[in-house]
Amino acid sequence: MKKEINNKKEKKTPEFLKQEAKRKSHLFNRYMLFRYSLSVFFFANLYWLIVQIFQPSFYLLIPILLLISIILATAEQFKLYSSTVLVLKKTELALKLQAIINATVILLVLLNQTSILFPTFTNHTAAKALVIGLQVLGLSLVSLNLRRAEQVKHNVDKHYLRFQTIEKYL
Repeated sequence: MKKEINNKKEKKTPEFLKQEAKRKSHLFNRYMLFRYSLSVFFFANLYWLIVQIFQPSFYLLIPILLLISIILATAEQFKLYSSTVLVLKKTELALKLQAIINATVILLVLLNQTSILFPTFTNHTAAKALVIGLQVLGLSLVSLNLRRAEQVKHNVDKHYLRFQTIEKYL
């Protein structure tokens, strides 16, 4: 039994370990857009939570819910580094939840809820335009991420295709 374990350790040469690390890194690059987008949404929602704390309302629960979903999605992303099985359920859920909230915020801003949603803003046209613009930008980012998630699921994203080409030569 010990010899089998030693043989397995001997097979893992530094060159093999280096190639394995490169392989994992190339595959993990497929998820880079998700990681950066989730971090943007995390800090935007964290800022929103901090602003809401100073003037608590029912809307305080929204950024908390979004932050929890983003943290779970981020944990899922880290698991993908050592996994060969592709699972993006929590990431997709967090992105879809973010899209629903962004669309809802646009609707609420149009219904003059700006100063309640974002106590630092007023119900003036310029503030509404800024908030709606940021929400539309967020929706665009979510849309891009969901499209990429579909590509990753079906292994047609450019990072995977590039990885397949590299694998042929290794």
